[in-house]
Amino acid sequence: MLKLIDKILHQFRICFKREETFAWFVTIMIGLLIRPDIRGISSIVGCLSLNPRYYESMLHFFRSKAYELKSIKRKWQTIASSNDKLVELDGSMVIVGDHIKVPKEARHMPGVKKLRQDSENVGKAEYIFGHQFGMVGILAKDKTMQCIPVDIELQDGTDEVERLEEEAPPISKGQGRAKQSDTSVTKMIQMASNFAAQTSQKAILLLDAFFVSKYAFDAAQREAGNITLITRGKKNTVAFESPEPPKKKKPGRPRKYGDKVILRELFKNTADTFTTVTMSLYGKEETIEYLCKNLIWRPTGRMLRFVMVRTGENTMILMCSDLTMDPEKIILAYSYRFKIEVSFKMLKQNLGGFFYHFWTAAMPKISRFKTNSDLSSITEDRDKKKIISTMRAIEVYTFLSCMALGILSMISLSFPGSVWDKFSGWLRTRSSQNPSVETVRSVLRQKLWRNIYNLNSHATLANIHRYQKPYKERFYKAAA
Repeated sequence: MLKLIDKILHQFRICFKREETFAWFVTIMIGLLIRPDIRGISSIVGCLSLNPRYYESMLHFFRSKAYELKSIKRKWQTIASSNDKLVELDGSMVIVGDHIKVPKEARHMPGVKKLRQDSENVGKAEYIFGHQFGMVGILAKDKTMQCIPVDIELQDGTDEVERLEEEAPPISKGQGRAKQSDTSVTKMIQMASNFAAQTSQKAILLLDAFFVSKYAFDAAQREAGNITLITRGKKNTVAFESPEPPKKKKPGRPRKYGDKVILRELFKNTADTFTTVTMSLYGKEETIEYLCKNLIWRPTGRMLRFVMVRTGENTMILMCSDLTMDPEKIILAYSYRFKIEVSFKMLKQNLGGFFYHFWTAAMPKISRFKTNSDLSSITEDRDKKKIISTMRAIEVYTFLSCMALGILSMISLSFPGSVWDKFSGWLRTRSSQNPSVETVRSVLRQKLWRNIYNLNSHATLANIHRYQKPYKERFYKAAA
């Protein structure tokens, strides 16, 4: 396990201009992998027994100009896509994407805005202040399936900061963010297409009903040949059949749409035309009925593939941008979409990927009565750079947390037997043959501390020794 981690982290050396910055990268990554709590950066200092005087230096790493986040992302995506356990469907890798809204009460944190929670859970507030992240991951499978995150970024509330980046002098070559006037829906498609282009592979992108829009399918159409979009349609979805050619030529523009089809009515009116099959969904055999139709969806003005699915009393409408894809494969692919929700849960509750506290006094105090923060009053270049670097620190922290989750998932898929053999805890029942992320972290934490003085055999992991306390101070206080 330590050899795999050392091999992965060593590949990032090319992304850093300075040896010291790379050493901090390794130290922070190991801390994110094994820390027992989620108190932020201070928990890394405690779990690795680092000298407290390096705390400020560790904070500075997230704002450092000695590396580019884009370069780290490209390297991680290359590593993740080279995994030999990736799930493939019709010769395409499977990408899952979704948004997560993270509550943040900080009044001087860039990117915080008033967000509406689209949830059926009455226990959640309708509106919160916080950050909205978009994340994409690829699916890998051994005995069980897991989602390996490959990219994450802030996708809402960033317009004002991007405006500052355009006006302010560049922090460093390649550090500025590209102007993005698109919505969070098209940004999600762009994230997936950029990853597919990076790996030079075809991909199937799975999204939930929030992304059903003209912009999503138009973006997928622009990436035709690289991205196949599958999403869940809304219950009130309406489509049209192709218009029949007129028997006689008439003056005026020919019809663009044929008969109107209300898709939810097909479950009642055409129940006898549904095909019944037995498929393995969510780990068990399910008997489902489906009806597949290629219809014109008016928002896009072109043909899409619609699959009406019934499982027991539940019904669902799936939409696919590929008109030739087998409907059973569309159903099977969409059943994998929930894996990203599991990744969000682990990233939030186990790794503390959203428990960051980066802020700056240069940021104007956020008003509780406005949806967005107004940065038009920021005129000093120094203040602009502080706000931009704080936003960047947030994105660096969340992406490194995603990398840590991906490494733990790879260990779970590659060394399940070794992890279970070395696990010293007790579980009443094992939920799956592959160990969970928390189980892997427990084993990795013990293994690292048992070999803490033998890390010199791992050239990359040995960087931790640079910042640790002297041996005597780690376990007892020196006599006065």
